[in-house]
Amino acid sequence: MSYVEIPLWRLAIAVLLVGVAILLSRFSRLALEKDLGLGAVRAAVQLIAIGYALRLLFAAEHPVAVFAVLAAMWVVAAWTSSRRAKHGPPSRVLFPYALAAIGVGAFVALVPVFVLVMRPRPWFEARYVIPIGGMMLSSAMNVVAQVFERLFASSRAEAATLEQYLALGATPEQAFAPYVKAALRAALIPTINGLVTVGLVSLPGMMTGQILSGTAPEQAVRYQLVVMYQLVAVAAVAGVLAATFARRLVFTRDAQLR
Repeated sequence: MSYVEIPLWRLAIAVLLVGVAILLSRFSRLALEKDLGLGAVRAAVQLIAIGYALRLLFAAEHPVAVFAVLAAMWVVAAWTSSRRAKHGPPSRVLFPYALAAIGVGAFVALVPVFVLVMRPRPWFEARYVIPIGGMMLSSAMNVVAQVFERLFASSRAEAATLEQYLALGATPEQAFAPYVKAALRAALIPTINGLVTVGLVSLPGMMTGQILSGTAPEQAVRYQLVVMYQLVAVAAVAGVLAATFARRLVFTRDAQLR
């Protein structure tokens, strides 16, 4: 065994760290004690459950099972991001657009890497496809949710300005361009910050996990670089698609503001 095993009784000690946050919330009157407590319990239940599920999945190593899990993660990510947009259309309207943006973004980031870079054997090997696919879907989910929320909020707050642009002859693309640019920049900032500070401010989670499990540091670095470059692609593709879909939902085919 090339890693330090953590018994359950030692894992329970880590719960005290959540207790620190709960106490600070109480003393600061943040009223977050319930959210922190339930969040900690939910995280434990979900992760323990997925741990056993992954154990079965890795043992089965069947492509149908692997892609069924990825599909479920994809649907949950799309549903979550569509529900986060408080100023836009209802989630049932946004869901297919979120599904498309997240799916295309993840596809662009995952397929070239698994075909040309990592090349797992077999190609559907769960211990590669599921964790890395999950990271891409999660990143796309966050970007899509942020772009949707910012653009729909801007379209409501700046409705008069947008109508003035349209009245002066601007196309929906021209009128909406400044808001799209601001939303995409905001959505990409966390990814860019991660690129420029990696190794200086923090060691990323995947790299840290591999080193703790006994992987040679230089190999862990290579894996982490691949993942970070994937995150750049998935954020850019999913963000641009989400912005395109948002513009179509904000304006009619006759170039009128909805």
